[in-house]
Amino acid sequence: MTEPHAISKSHYTSFQELLDAHLADLQMRFGMALWMVARRHGDELILLRLRDGHYGLQRGERLCWQHTYCCRMMENGAPTVVADTRDEPAYQSAPINQQLDIGAYIGLPLTDHKQRFFGTLCALNPSPVEPTLLEQHSALEHQARLISFLLGNALSDLKHQRITDFIEQPHRCEQTGLLNETGWQEVIRQERRRCRDFGLAAVVMRLQGPTDGDPVVIADSLAALLREQDSICHHGGNGFSVLLCETDADQAPPIANRIRDALNAKQLLVRVSTSALDQGAPPLNE
Repeated sequence: MTEPHAISKSHYTSFQELLDAHLADLQMRFGMALWMVARRHGDELILLRLRDGHYGLQRGERLCWQHTYCCRMMENGAPTVVADTRDEPAYQSAPINQQLDIGAYIGLPLTDHKQRFFGTLCALNPSPVEPTLLEQHSALEHQARLISFLLGNALSDLKHQRITDFIEQPHRCEQTGLLNETGWQEVIRQERRRCRDFGLAAVVMRLQGPTDGDPVVIADSLAALLREQDSICHHGGNGFSVLLCETDADQAPPIANRIRDALNAKQLLVRVSTSALDQGAPPLNE
C-alpha cells in the first residue's frame, strides 16, 4: 500500500527536483511560510533548497550557524517543533530574531550517507500557528528520515558520477590523454553545480613544471598521487590543473605540499598554488 502523500522518485529527473517536490508537499501538509533543507558547514548554515512564501531568502544564502534556532536545537536540546516561539525561552534570545520574524519553528536533523550530521530540515512561519502542529511531530520526524535517506544515496553517488564524467569526457589533450581546456571547463561546470546542490567545497590546484620537463612524465606521476575522483587538466607546455573535490581551503595546503614534495623527490620540480572553486550564481533555470 502506498503511503499517503508519498512522492515517487521515478517522476523526477534529478535529486534536486525530488527534494523540491518534498518541500512543496511538506508545505501543503503542514503549512509554514518557509521550508528548506540546509547544510551546516563550519560556522555557516547553507540554504540548499527552499520553498519560501514570505522571507525572500535565496538558494545558496548562508546564515551564521550560531545565530540560528537550528543551532540551539542541535547543541542545546531546544524543541524541534514550536507552534508559538513566544512560549519557548530557548529561542527568544536567538540573534536570528533580529533578521527574521519567527513565530513558529520546525527543525529536524538530517544525516549523510555515513550517518554523520549533515544539516537540518527547517520550517519557519512569521506568526504563531495552531498548537495542533505539535501533534505532527512523529510525521515530521518520518519526513526528515526519508529526506536523510534520499540525501545519503545522492551523496554516495557523487564519487561515481565524478569518475564517470572524467572517463567519458571526450575533450582531451592528444599528448597526455588528460582533459584539455574544453574538457576542463565542462568538468568545472559540473562540479560547481554539485557544490551548489550539496553545499560542498572544492579547490583548484595549479602546477607549473620546469620548461625542460617531459609533460607526459609529469602527467603520469601526478595522476598516481591523486584520488580517483579528482580530475586533471593539461593546459599545454608543463602547465596542469587538478580539481580537488570535497576539499576546502584549510584542507588544500597539506595536499598541495604532499604532491609537490612527491614530484620534487622525482626531480620533477613544480610550482604549486591553490584557490577555492568559485561556485558562481546558479543559472536561472536551475
